[in-house]
Amino acid sequence: MKKILALTLFFSGLLSGCGAAQKQAPFNGAEAWQELEQALRQHYAYLHRSDLDTDALFQEFGARAAKATTPQMFADISQQFLRHFTDPHLNLGPYNSEDYSVYPTGSDIYAEFVLTSQAESTNKSDTLKLMVLDVKAGSAADIAGIRPGQEVLTIDGLSVKHAVEKVFGEHFGQLTAAQANYGANISLGGFRNQPRQLTLRRDQHQQALTLAASYDAINTLKDGATVTVRQFGEVGYIRFNNSLGNNETPDAFKAALNQLLESTSLIIDLRNTPSGGNTGVAEPILGHFAQAKSPYQRYQVQQKGTPYSQATMQTAYATPTAPAYPHPFVVLAGHWTGSMGEGMTIGLDALGAKAVVGTPMAKLLGGIKTIQLTKSQTWLEVGFERLYHINGIFREDYRPTILTQSADRDPQGNDLALTAAINILMASGTLSTSALHSEMH
Repeated sequence: MKKILALTLFFSGLLSGCGAAQKQAPFNGAEAWQELEQALRQHYAYLHRSDLDTDALFQEFGARAAKATTPQMFADISQQFLRHFTDPHLNLGPYNSEDYSVYPTGSDIYAEFVLTSQAESTNKSDTLKLMVLDVKAGSAADIAGIRPGQEVLTIDGLSVKHAVEKVFGEHFGQLTAAQANYGANISLGGFRNQPRQLTLRRDQHQQALTLAASYDAINTLKDGATVTVRQFGEVGYIRFNNSLGNNETPDAFKAALNQLLESTSLIIDLRNTPSGGNTGVAEPILGHFAQAKSPYQRYQVQQKGTPYSQATMQTAYATPTAPAYPHPFVVLAGHWTGSMGEGMTIGLDALGAKAVVGTPMAKLLGGIKTIQLTKSQTWLEVGFERLYHINGIFREDYRPTILTQSADRDPQGNDLALTAAINILMASGTLSTSALHSEMH
């Protein structure tokens, strides 16, 4: 009798469980989209700082998202939507192996579409070529010999136009130039932790390459020194190894600076900071270059019910940190200078850098926070505060005072920006000619 009762209870439980599964509500893409749109309109500080018709974009992708039947399908559509804002700080996860590597951390080639003919065409892609403009030093692309001046023909088996269309879920002809370039660089970074297949051309010669996953080189830095210290004759040199989020970095920088106090000048290299960091790491480092409490950045945080354009402008300060560095210094920045790296670059410029040398930076917008989206079981990373140079321009609009064609590698594989920095210090009389014979490579 006990066995019959037990079996009855067992099957009753199974039936009850089946009933619960049947009663579970299907995924509601429309509700999930409404939650995402509300979060963006309330928290995204840069929603209207673009040439996009944001309302039309919300409407187009909202209609697609409403048809999503699973959280993953919704996430894929939403990611395509967010990329239209060309903001590497604007992301939605969680990620899987079929997602792109996060740009610019998962990136080692910087390329742009360039016009190769003035001939009129109804299809802009007919007159555009995707050209390599820079290659990240020490990366898989660098080791493979990829250099500025090469044309990218295919990415993972797709033509460059189709690779970009896949990033956005849009026809190439509907994209702005900024979007096309952004999509190309995301695609060149490949999929998360996956090797990449590229075909390139230079001087009519084609080359097919297989590159390691773009994250591999950056991941190796986690177990190494947070900063690299060198000397070129009388000039000191400190390079950050993607370490602006590591709490050990301020002490490592201080130790490096103590080694270089007898130098006549200093180069601060921020070209390998694609993952950004935080002010808790950056501000003590900036303090070595502040003779008194000094402004290094301005910012706006939206108050409830107040648009960002009317938010109070506030100022971030650097407080003096010992030892103070009393000599001229130059900053290096480029396409892989991201987020807090960009903040430190404009901060050092505000604190009296003799020059900032390199290319425009990675343009990660604002200070970020993460919002959990319960309807879609996803999270949204969003820039909630606007950041500015102390002169009032947006951080992402800042350009180095000395622009170079590339920041990491020139067509011959040389370090153009470092050479320019040394030349600036030579011209100012802080570096002797003998420094040019030191180990620069």
